[in-house]
Amino acid sequence: MADLTLDSQAKINKANAYKVKTAEECVEHYEHWATSYDKDMEHKMFGRNGPKIGAGEVAKILVDKKDALILDCAAGTGHVGQQLYQRGFHNLHALDACQAMLDEAAKKNIYSKLICAFLGPNRLDINDDTYDCVILVSAFIAGAHVKDNCFEELIRIVKPGGYIIFVVNGSQLAGCEEMGILRAATLQTHCDDGLWKQIDKRMEPNYYHDIEGLVHIFQVL
Repeated sequence: MADLTLDSQAKINKANAYKVKTAEECVEHYEHWATSYDKDMEHKMFGRNGPKIGAGEVAKILVDKKDALILDCAAGTGHVGQQLYQRGFHNLHALDACQAMLDEAAKKNIYSKLICAFLGPNRLDINDDTYDCVILVSAFIAGAHVKDNCFEELIRIVKPGGYIIFVVNGSQLAGCEEMGILRAATLQTHCDDGLWKQIDKRMEPNYYHDIEGLVHIFQVL
C-alpha cells in the first residue's frame, strides 16, 4: 500500500509541475517536492534517461577537457551533475531557482558552487566568459519554467568557443513552440546575430520511456 501511495503522490507532483503559472508558483512547487524528488524519480513511471543523454553529449563534445568548468542549469537535485561526475567531470556548478532543490543537490557532494537564481533575461551574478559549457536537461517544459529568453544571458557567461547544450522531450516540442517556451525562430536569431552557431541537432531514442529527446548543441562565438 505504501508503494502505491508513493506512486500516486509522484504522479501528482509531476502533473502539478506542468500547471504552475508564475515563477513564484514554480519555486513553491519544487520547495514542497524537493525532499521526495529523488525517491520519486526512482519510480519506473518516470523512465527518465535525459540526464544520461545530456551528460553523454557533454562527454562527447568535451572528450579531451575533463577539467572544463560546467554550469548545470535548472539543476534541481543534481541528476545531470551526477552523470557528469561519473564521466570524470568534477569542475561543476549548479544553478536552480529553488534553494530547497539545491539543498538536496548539495548532499551529493558533486558541485563546488551552488547558485540560487531565476534563469531568464535577468542578469545573473556571474562574470562574462566564465564557463566552458552550460547544460540544460528537461528545463524547457510546460508551466512557468525556463524559456528561450535565457539564451542571451547564457551566451554572455559562456566563453567564446564554449558550448550550450540542451535536451528537450520530443513530445513537448510543438507545445513549447506554440507557448513561446522554446522557439526555432529565437535559436535562429542568435545564429543570424553571430552570437552562436549550431553544431548539432538530432533526436535521441528513449529520452522518456519510448519518447525521443531532441538534442541541441550550440557553440558560442
